[in-house]
Amino acid sequence: MANLQEIATVLGHLRRGLIDFHGPNQVYPQPNRGEVLARIEYYVQLVVAAIARQDWPLSLPIHGTDQVVTWRLQKQRRKCLLLFYLLTKVHALLRTNTTSNKRDIYYENVALWGNQTVLDEAVTQLTRLLSLPRRCININATSKGLVAGCLTFVDANDKLVDCQTPTGILIPNDVDKLSQFRSKAFCVLVVEKDSTFQKLLDDKIERFIGDCILITGKGYPDVNTRRFLRRLWDELQLPPLGLMDSDPHGISIFLVYRFGSQNLEDMEHLATPQLRYIGLQPRDIERLRLPDECRLPLTQRDRSLIDSLSARPFVIQQPLLRQQVLQILRQMDCKVEIQGLTRLHPQYLSRTYLPAKIQSRSWI
Repeated sequence: MANLQEIATVLGHLRRGLIDFHGPNQVYPQPNRGEVLARIEYYVQLVVAAIARQDWPLSLPIHGTDQVVTWRLQKQRRKCLLLFYLLTKVHALLRTNTTSNKRDIYYENVALWGNQTVLDEAVTQLTRLLSLPRRCININATSKGLVAGCLTFVDANDKLVDCQTPTGILIPNDVDKLSQFRSKAFCVLVVEKDSTFQKLLDDKIERFIGDCILITGKGYPDVNTRRFLRRLWDELQLPPLGLMDSDPHGISIFLVYRFGSQNLEDMEHLATPQLRYIGLQPRDIERLRLPDECRLPLTQRDRSLIDSLSARPFVIQQPLLRQQVLQILRQMDCKVEIQGLTRLHPQYLSRTYLPAKIQSRSWI
């Protein structure tokens, strides 16, 4: 059995180290509803004037920058019209102080959008054009992530939510309206897959590493899961530890949680740079002598993803992450899922792996 007091001490040192190294995350003030409405109305005027002049190609400035978005090709005309339609939709939401989500907007007029991806792209382009996070245009994300463990908070309806449940609870859609976060946890475990999340809950992971909070985005994390993790750090300053498969996809997911997807909204509101990668690390594959049946050869697509991740600016600035994760994975030319640890013992992840990794401070 792991020494829980020693683990608590190590995590306390990590917490102080993260606070000292990163400092508080910068708070970016957001415009109020009236300012957002005025910004949208300005763009409506630009669009109406361009239509009156029969402008094509069409160029619109990106708010607050010297950059422009330009539509040149004939096939882009429909995308322009959909963007302008969405602009009027957002204006109506703000004017009436109501909210919607992408799924509802899509099903209001399926024939117009054709498929969900078209709407997703239009929302992304609109937020980029307006230089606003999505929550400022009253289009909420739909959550799929789960949270469990030693945590309570008050939701948007002033209801107290207790996350100590056997299977976890759905992360609320309105993350920024949550308040009064309370926890006696020592860390936050950010788990790549739902199956691993449920396994840790079944094993009662708190018996082996102390009270903790578990989060999973069930694969690639949605906006609300990432925002929830960021808020946990901002509110509680509990050290977050990433638990992913030792493969390019798992590492890519870890990087999205930690650094965002390189757009402004991610860096300002969704990234959690304090997140540390605790496992399953590529170097653990040999260290633990995981059997060959756990290992799968990297595909060419895997190798291309490793090369792509290695070339990202924020990875280049993290030589330890690049050398001890991506380069070792490429050299080993194999990948392993976290479930491979069950070959050593059904509860190896909870009983042995995580306590030992924390006690040895083996995070990146």
